[in-house]
Amino acid sequence: MVSGVLMNWHFLFWGCLITAAIALTGTAAMAEGFPGIGDRVQYADSLPHYNLGNRYLTKKWYEKAVEKYRDAIEIYPYDADVYSNLGVALRHLNDPVRAEWAYKRAVELKGDDWTSLNNLANLYMLQDRFDESLKLFKKALQCKDLPKDEKEVIESNIEGINKIMKNRGLVQSATRAKKAPASRASAAKKGAVSGKTEAKKSQSQASYESWLEN
Repeated sequence: MVSGVLMNWHFLFWGCLITAAIALTGTAAMAEGFPGIGDRVQYADSLPHYNLGNRYLTKKWYEKAVEKYRDAIEIYPYDADVYSNLGVALRHLNDPVRAEWAYKRAVELKGDDWTSLNNLANLYMLQDRFDESLKLFKKALQCKDLPKDEKEVIESNIEGINKIMKNRGLVQSATRAKKAPASRASAAKKGAVSGKTEAKKSQSQASYESWLEN
């Protein structure tokens, strides 16, 4: 009888440990791409708002995008991608002050992300804040994941800024970069912004689509 009780106790004990391990594993997997700061569950809870904000951003519904990015930040305030895309939406809404704040926060959280660096540099370039812009562009060029075409755009921006500073009699603070193709240079002068609009998954696709429909 005693042996049977001990066996049952061991079964319950190891059963609880296995259940706990499954729960912990599920939480970690749910928070795919977790930045490593704050709470994983809160990060996962913020992703539906971030992903919906990206849908609105793609459709150019900028005010709705801003609302959803703010909802995501309220839940989990440590995701650089959310701040970067918030800055993009605010920039399109002609709100450079808050766009600058969002871009700066993105850079603070993830200083090796070329997207955030490039967006903030473009904003400064349009405001004639050339020294600050050049520093950020140069830093973006050092990012390992920088695509080749974006590298050409950034190099064109650096060259354009240097030309402007030379024409205005200002001291150049960056080395002249290689000249990019004319089509790239033309696009760069507009101060284009970049957003990361791919969805981050934290739950099953079915439950996520259900959340969007409600």
